[in-house]
Amino acid sequence: MPEWRIPFFLILRHLRRGSKWTLALIVFLMAIAFVNMVFASSLFNGIIATSNANVIETYAGNITIYPNAKDDFIAHTDKQLTKIRAVDGVKAAAAHYQLPAASMKFKNIKSTFRLIAIDPDDETRVTNISQKLISGRYLEPDDNDGILLGAQVTGNEEAATRSFKGIKVGDSVKVTLQNNTEKNFIVRGIFYSNYIEADYQTFTTIKAMQEVAPYLRNQASSILVTVDTPGTETRVINGLKARGVTGDIHPWQDSAGLMKDVTKSFVSIDVILSLVATLIAAVTIFIVIFVDITDKRSQIGIMRALGVRPYLIHAVYVLQSVVYSVAGVLLGAAMFFGILVPYFVAHPFALPMGNAHLVVNAGNFILRAETILWVAVFSGLIPAVMVTRMNMLDEIRGK
Repeated sequence: MPEWRIPFFLILRHLRRGSKWTLALIVFLMAIAFVNMVFASSLFNGIIATSNANVIETYAGNITIYPNAKDDFIAHTDKQLTKIRAVDGVKAAAAHYQLPAASMKFKNIKSTFRLIAIDPDDETRVTNISQKLISGRYLEPDDNDGILLGAQVTGNEEAATRSFKGIKVGDSVKVTLQNNTEKNFIVRGIFYSNYIEADYQTFTTIKAMQEVAPYLRNQASSILVTVDTPGTETRVINGLKARGVTGDIHPWQDSAGLMKDVTKSFVSIDVILSLVATLIAAVTIFIVIFVDITDKRSQIGIMRALGVRPYLIHAVYVLQSVVYSVAGVLLGAAMFFGILVPYFVAHPFALPMGNAHLVVNAGNFILRAETILWVAVFSGLIPAVMVTRMNMLDEIRGK
């Protein structure tokens, strides 16, 4: 028999004659280690993707334009919107007019929330607030006294202590501006975006704004811009500047605020959990191979006495480790995509930054599979090298 066939012959003999239950248990442990590595990474990817999508779709768009540092408003908003919409890569744009509300009052509860005047039609092209209503209806452009309230404002979620608990569609909210102008607004709808910053907002129409704050006409506090292709924000920002759009222009990442720190924490946690899972896989393979070698020291000593070279013995146990790890990765992948992914699609994690699903990054998935394989190779090789360095007679005697 050619030398190169000896490791394959021995590993096949081992798999055929060895305990099937032991083999199944080892493969299952490897599968669990692999699932642990992939699950943590996919969960954090899902949380990050969900929070990023919520920032863009409910709060900031892909790009937000603010007034320059020396200005309070974006002057000539209509002209600015025309310029913005003409830039290549821009999908839509909508102006936000923040009313200087000194207070809002519902019954005997007085509080302060952001009141933003919008063009309802433009807003639907930039954010998905209109799709997040949990009661009532969306605003109409000609509505001069309607208001939308976020879930944090109404107390429907874990809201601020001064939220309007018990408020419902049709109730009246008294708004007092900083110039002491007062107006009663009727609650048209309540929305829940599952993004806490967005759910602290309230919306009314530009028409209603013109009655209480006509000086804000064509003087936006910010402009939200969405792009045709996610990831092209920098190119579009350069296009906006080249077109002569004025203002302080920022990509959505600058509006993420706390979520950027949370994202960094998730990355760190993912690294730690991946290292732990790698260590579990390494220890599992090492113990299995070490115990197997210990049981077969006499056989290994006889093989060496018959002229089987050490590198062939190394190859046997490396192949054995590869079989365990490949089978474990395949079983783990089947468990992950066949059980965990469908389950979390049907039952996503409910978090303050949104409902998170498992998001699989192909590159990370392959990297973790390769990690398991390489860890298995080295964990199987180390005890094999150790045993072939022992005294041959001691091996034969089983000492």
